[in-house]
Amino acid sequence: MEIFLFSLICLMIFMFGAALGSFFNVILCRGPKKEDFIKTRSYCPECGHVLNWYELVPVVSFIVQKRRCRKCMCRIKLQYLLMEVLCGGSALWAFMTLVEFSSFGIESLTYEVIIALLLFPVLVSLSVEDIKVTEIPYWCTGTIAVLGVIATVLSVFMPTKVVWYEHLIGMVVIALPFAVFCYLGAMGGGDVQLTAAAGLLLGWAIVPAVFIAMIIGGVFGVAVKISKKRAVICFGPFLSVGIAVGYLYGYEIIHWYSNLMAG
Repeated sequence: MEIFLFSLICLMIFMFGAALGSFFNVILCRGPKKEDFIKTRSYCPECGHVLNWYELVPVVSFIVQKRRCRKCMCRIKLQYLLMEVLCGGSALWAFMTLVEFSSFGIESLTYEVIIALLLFPVLVSLSVEDIKVTEIPYWCTGTIAVLGVIATVLSVFMPTKVVWYEHLIGMVVIALPFAVFCYLGAMGGGDVQLTAAAGLLLGWAIVPAVFIAMIIGGVFGVAVKISKKRAVICFGPFLSVGIAVGYLYGYEIIHWYSNLMAG
């Protein structure tokens, strides 16, 4: 594949993810205030200036405008740029991992890629919101659950690496223990909903996904304890990282571990 075409495709995928990140950020900002995020155009929260299309180009507009509103010159929250960059970068990561390329162009493009391009920005969004308000939005877990239903239905009618009943097993195998932890007060209800929705989507890959989340979260928790700083540790971001890795590499990790145990 020519370098120019390859770079153009990567740029398009990044901008698609960044655009989703920009839209999801609007939902996160307007949702708690019960504002409409579909019909109402984007505006500056300080002066109410309705933004033009050239002020809404993901990442580019933020940089060109030097993080300021063009009318009142108030500084724009850094969250807007972070959401766009992280969503665009994660979407590109998923695309590069799942798509097979050849010298002629894209060789394979499966439904898994389409799901990943939606899943990864959602994971970024719920992580940002969990860090901000220690709460995972219902629309994030709901979106992941819908993607899980779609993946399950598709696995019934077409050959996939995850058999349809494995999706159902994945929903239960981790969510039930997490529900017990939630009942004991060791975990939030949003984490249980997230693992159930992600398990439906990932199947058995939810197991290494959760183990990765627990390892990263455990290391972070130890670091916080050593620093003797009081902090509320949100598990949503760690689960998001684990789910992302599980979606891309989960079954490879399972196969590797099985072969390791087999000697």
